[in-house]
Order: sequence, then C-alpha cells, then structure tokens
Amino acid sequence: MYSKEYKNLVLILLVAFFFIVMLDMSIVTIAIPKIMSSLGVNLEDVDWIMIAYNVATAVIIMPITFIIKKIGLKIPIALSITFFTISSIACGFATSINMLIFFRIVQGLSGGGIAPLGLSLLGKVFEPHERGRAMGIWGIGAMAAPAIGPTLGGWITDHLTWRWVFFVNAPIAAITLIGILIILENDKGMPNFKANFDFIGFSFFSMAVAFILVAFNEGQNKGWSSSYIHICEMLAALGFILYLLFEQFIKQPLIDAKIFKNYNFTIITLINAVRAIALFGSLFIMPVYLENIMNYTPYTTGLIMMPSAFAIAMSAPLFGKWADKFGPKYFIVFGMLLTGISLFMYWNLSTQSSLWDIIYPSIIRGIGLGMLYSPIMSTGLNSVSTEQIPEASGLLPVTMRLASGFGIAFFTDYLTTRKVYYLTRYGDTINDKNFSFLKIQSHFNSPGAFQTYTGIIANSARINPGLGIIDGIVKMFATVQSYDDVFIMAGIICLIGIIPAIMLKNKIHKKI
Repeated sequence: MYSKEYKNLVLILLVAFFFIVMLDMSIVTIAIPKIMSSLGVNLEDVDWIMIAYNVATAVIIMPITFIIKKIGLKIPIALSITFFTISSIACGFATSINMLIFFRIVQGLSGGGIAPLGLSLLGKVFEPHERGRAMGIWGIGAMAAPAIGPTLGGWITDHLTWRWVFFVNAPIAAITLIGILIILENDKGMPNFKANFDFIGFSFFSMAVAFILVAFNEGQNKGWSSSYIHICEMLAALGFILYLLFEQFIKQPLIDAKIFKNYNFTIITLINAVRAIALFGSLFIMPVYLENIMNYTPYTTGLIMMPSAFAIAMSAPLFGKWADKFGPKYFIVFGMLLTGISLFMYWNLSTQSSLWDIIYPSIIRGIGLGMLYSPIMSTGLNSVSTEQIPEASGLLPVTMRLASGFGIAFFTDYLTTRKVYYLTRYGDTINDKNFSFLKIQSHFNSPGAFQTYTGIIANSARINPGLGIIDGIVKMFATVQSYDDVFIMAGIICLIGIIPAIMLKNKIHKKI
C-alpha cells in the first residue's frame, strides 16, 4: 500500500510529462510555415516532422512492455524523460530538415514510451477501486493538450521563434525528471521473467505499424490510389502477416495473445478503437473548419477550442471517481451517447454560425470525453491480472494511436468525397436555364458590378466575373455541407460504439 501523498505526487509528475508529449503532436503543426521559411524546405519535406514523430511514438509502445517486465519502471521512465528533454533541445537547435527529422524520431521514441510506462505505474500504485479517478486526471494530458497546442503554438511563433516550440518542453521535462528521481521508489522487473526480447516480432510489428501510419498520414497528399500509398499498404499488410506467422513459434512473443481471452479487455479494446476513430478524426477536422471556412487564425482557433479542454479537465476526474463507485459500463454508454449528440449539433454549421454555435457543443463533447476516458482506461487495467498490466498498458495506447490515425485519414478522405458529391449536385442544378443563375450572372456581368467586384474575384474569372462569383459561392456551399456531413458521420460512429459498451460487464472494485 502506498500513501495518499505518494500517489498524488506520482500522478502529478506523470500527467505533467504526458501533457508535453501529447502537446508536441499539435503545437508543432502551427510552426510548420515558419520552419519551412527558416530551413528553406517545401511542405512535402516538412510534413515528415510530424510523420516521423507519430510513427516513432507508436512503434516504441509495445517493446516497453518487455522493458517493464525486465527492469521495472523507474529507470525506463527516467531515461524516457532524459532523452525527450535532450532531443527537444536538439530539435530547437536544428540547422537542417534532416537534423530536425532525426531528433523528432528520437523525441517520439523517448516520449512515446510514457503512455505504457505511465499506465503501468498507475496500475501498480493505485488500487483497482482508485484507478478511475487516477485515469481521469491522467486523461487531462491526453485530451486537453491537443486543444491547447494551437493556442500556445500560435503565441510562441508570433512572439518568439519556431525554435521555442521545442525549447518550451525542456523546463517542464527537467522538473519532472528531478521529481521522478527523488520521489519514485526504486524497483526491479518481475523476478520470474527470464524471456529474451522478441526481435523478430518487433521487426515485423514495427514494419506494419510504421507503413500503415505513413499511409494514413500521406494518403491525402499523395492520393489514395497512388502507387506510393499502395506500396505502403502492401508493406504494412506483409509486416502484419509475417508477424502472425512467426509469432506462432516464439516462446515469449512481443504481444501475449492470451490477454484477449479476457472478455472485458477485448470489449474495452474495441470501444477504445471506435472512440479514437470518431473523436480524433472529428477533433482534427474542427480546427481545419475554423481556419479554412471561418477564417480564424490558429491562435484564435485554439482559444475557441479551449472551453472543450476545460470541460474535459473538470469532468474527467469526477466521472472517473464515480466509475470507481458505480462501475464503468453506464458512464461509457452515456459518454458515447453524449459525444455523439454533441457532434450531431454541428449538422447545420455555416459561415453565418456564431461562436456560441461552435463552442457550446464542444463543451458538451468535452463532458462526454471526460465521461469516457477514465472508465475505458481503468476498465482496461482492472480487467487483467497484475502480471498482464504491462501488456494492457501497451495495447490500449497502441490501439488508440492506430485507430486515431485511421480516423483522421478516413474523415479527410470522406470530406473530399462529399465535397465532390455536392459540387456535382449543385453543378447539375445551376445552369443557363436556372432563373436565379441568369439573374446573378447578369448582375455581376454589368459594367458597374465588374468595377465593384473585380478586386475579390480570381484573375481567371475576370473575363466572366459573374461565373467567377457563382463558382466561388457554389464551392463554399459544397465545402461547408461536406464538413457538416463529416460531423454527422463522426456522431454515427459514436452511436455505434454504444453497442460494444452495452456488452461490457459492469464490475465494481471495492476497497479491501
């Protein structure tokens, strides 16, 4: 048994470090234009700053399970923070794109380990009946950081330089490292764990994860039907197939498949994946909508998304505590329902929507997220034995990472598909037999209107400004309608997530 003070100090330190790791996934995006200008590179090259980090954080997760069993928790956590701090500073001093990408990989490998390490430590320090509240506080780092990132990144790039996007990590990481070294107890691995590391399984699993994430990240840029993406998909499939084939002959495989014999853990893994697809996909789309359609700056966009982050921070610990008391099942069901409803509230967004129309559904979504995160994570840990906690701590975040990558890719492609659909639909309606079309065209083609509107239409449309204006209006309506459809689809996926949530066994862990 650990003291209450020890538990709270450990939790604070873990949340602080996890927050900056998650922050790095969104804060750097804002600095990309400044990085391009400073290092003299194009967008295709600079995209790898994000891709390299995302792939590295996913690849490192499962090997951490072996490390925890072999040498314990304190040393890996301390090394993770140390290398993350050094690589963050190195990123800030980078003088070339290759140097920056290399240190981003190191940063991802060191920072990505905190998810399984942190979950394992919380599973060790907190009793089953306390884990809901602990996971609620831990979840603040995971869910609030993406909302805060654009605001902080925008302020830093406006008032300092892009290099401070990386330097800002160092003070928090250094303080966290000192606290971990002083406070965290010395520990060792499992005494009876004698297995060797599964290099074959790790190689094939990493191959599958890396190439599928590259495909998810590059699909929209390269084109989903391009040979580049098809090669990535084939290599990912090959890696996964080889992993399954060779793992049959490994005595201690990278992932112990026996964990999926646990009913609740299997169901919660499925729920976790559905939640990640819907939420991370829609959370990615919202900033794009605010910046591209509503013409807000990244900094203002971050401020608009702040209330959602505060709603998560306020609600997650509370619902986590209640989940400990009443069981997680009904909170997950209602969390999925509430989140789905909040996404449906965006069904009629337009360029005329007020800030309130955008913010209040995001607050409801934040409450729904707070209702989901801690019960899902605590159930994942509580459903397995103590010896299987390291595996559960690895599988939950890697599932979320892969599912969120798929969600972002799916919704980005869905957005493009719906935009083409509405352009075709509106194009069939607007023609030279349509009275409104003829009236607008006639008005804008008059000499006076030409002089008035020349400044706001493209050069290519100046020959026929009426058509140029109509074309712009049609594209705007098609784009807005396609965003609305994306939010509706995300809401539907959340409602689908209710089905496995209902199947979950509601187990209440009482204080012994």
